[in-house]
Amino acid sequence: METVDKIILQRSDQKTTKGTPARAATVTNHDDGILKDYLRNSTFPIVRYVLGSDLRVTLKVFWLAVAVCLAGLFGFTVVVNYERLQDPSNVYLAEAEKALPMWSVPFPAVTLCPRKGSCISEPLQLDQFCEQICWQDVCTNECETLLDAVRTERGICYTFNAVAGEQIFKSNNLVNVKDLSNVSRPTENWDFLRGLQVITTVLVKQYPRAAQDMSGRYRLKITISNEQNETLSDCATPKLEAFVHSPIDFPYKPVQPTGISLSSVVQLRVFPQLVRSQRYLRYFTAPTTGCISQVQNPLKHFAIYSQSNCEMECHTEYFLEKRGCVLDHMPRSHAMNLCNASTNYRPYDVLDKIVAGQLRERNIPRSQFFRRLCNCLPACVDFRYRAEASSYMVAVEPWSMESNQSADGLSSQLTVEFAQDHYYPLVRSVRYTVLDFFGNFGGLLALFLGVSIVTFVEVFFFCFLKPAVVR
Repeated sequence: METVDKIILQRSDQKTTKGTPARAATVTNHDDGILKDYLRNSTFPIVRYVLGSDLRVTLKVFWLAVAVCLAGLFGFTVVVNYERLQDPSNVYLAEAEKALPMWSVPFPAVTLCPRKGSCISEPLQLDQFCEQICWQDVCTNECETLLDAVRTERGICYTFNAVAGEQIFKSNNLVNVKDLSNVSRPTENWDFLRGLQVITTVLVKQYPRAAQDMSGRYRLKITISNEQNETLSDCATPKLEAFVHSPIDFPYKPVQPTGISLSSVVQLRVFPQLVRSQRYLRYFTAPTTGCISQVQNPLKHFAIYSQSNCEMECHTEYFLEKRGCVLDHMPRSHAMNLCNASTNYRPYDVLDKIVAGQLRERNIPRSQFFRRLCNCLPACVDFRYRAEASSYMVAVEPWSMESNQSADGLSSQLTVEFAQDHYYPLVRSVRYTVLDFFGNFGGLLALFLGVSIVTFVEVFFFCFLKPAVVR
């Protein structure tokens, strides 16, 4: 029995001896503290070399100097990449390789206005200048069927193929939508948010109108009368101006207008351009993409965002701030006052002398002031039109001179047509995105400091999670 008892006691002593180091190690690890526990298991080599107890002080100083140099290089490269991200040329437009047919974009809106400084004392009436208008092999002298009145800074103008004012403006917020635009026809089978036609067949009606081919039936022809009118006082040669623009842009001011002289034939050859953005750009903010989508529409008075509409709203707000009222060609809410004849204002002197001086100092064109003041970026889906004008005078036949017919009695003609049956859309891209920045940031961390996401997870684990579990 004694021999058996001794054996049992020896085994129990061995188990006790084997279990003691495990418990001691646990207690030792806990007593060492969080820092030593982290340094013992960390994958961050430089921190282990600098703060660990395995190396001499001179070697720790060496690794500390290495860490400072690498951190400086890392910071410099991060700053360079951040400036690259903020570079204005980071966003660029590239021409697509595949051409699209011209019917995939609307025919441009065409607006006719009296020339600047015109001596017309009363609002321009359609019957004063329009003799005949033709579209799709249909010619009529009832010009009001195709031309609608709009109110611009030139007064009353007339536009063709524009989108209804109820769709361009936020009609619930404004009181003068009908005064600004008499266009009432809504869009049909167009999705301006995506820049696409909803239909692909030519047999379905659509508005704004589109040109299906290069035949003459898809040319807009307007015959303009040059006869003097009672409302034209002191005018020897009255003249109109025509310009093309996107159907969703409100033509509050003429942009690169073409003059229509007496007894002349003016031809506008239009080059359309559709600007799209790559699909992944919808996940980024406007400063990164350099454009604003209809979903991000920041405008208060316009339901459809475009750069031109943004500038008009900015112009209106600035005029209201400086003069305390708005002009009749500006969108007006219930809280805005309309400038009347007794109001002391100068319509064409909106910018004060201080702003004019700042424009000169910063070398900013006056025409770009409102675009930069309100950060009016282009729309992510944008319809652009460029027109090349050509004109020639109508020769007066000898028999007409003998019959005492003057050149004033001859008519002028305006023709607007597409120059080609196709176009190449532009695609907005970003050379260096936020994802690229973070990718480079992680790569630089690993290159210079040997740090990865796992390293940050380790810090969280040893500093917060493990101490909480051990307790």
